[in-house]
Amino acid sequence: MRFNYSGYFYNLEKEAFDKVKNKFENNFKISDNFTLFIHSVSAETSRKLNYKNFNKNYPTDVLTVPLYNNLSEIKKLDKNHNEVLGDLFLNRTLIKENAKRYDKKLVEEYQLVLLHGLLHLIGYSHNDQNKLNGIEEKILKKVWNE
Repeated sequence: MRFNYSGYFYNLEKEAFDKVKNKFENNFKISDNFTLFIHSVSAETSRKLNYKNFNKNYPTDVLTVPLYNNLSEIKKLDKNHNEVLGDLFLNRTLIKENAKRYDKKLVEEYQLVLLHGLLHLIGYSHNDQNKLNGIEEKILKKVWNE
């Protein structure tokens, strides 16, 4: 999977994202030809997008707008073609606040939020919070321990 960045992202952030992407791809076997657009957005833009897409009138740290419902649909795509999987919107302000609130390194909070968004991209939802948390923890352990 390729990331196409919109907005500003520091090289350190992109390197941290690549670690998450590599573990995510290994776990779910997603083609390198597929593209995900990652946007850096303000809290206000995050709020507007959250309202427009999910009828929730507050900003969030990550907002995922997938083009497919789940991993099964993505697996049916031709792996040899450049397919777009959707958009991820990262709210830098809220991510920084959460890193301080939860006493994490900023780069770790970015990795957590990215992975969370990627899991939503392939169909994991808060409807099964235990399943979402379990796979998130499994992959983050690999990211943070290597």
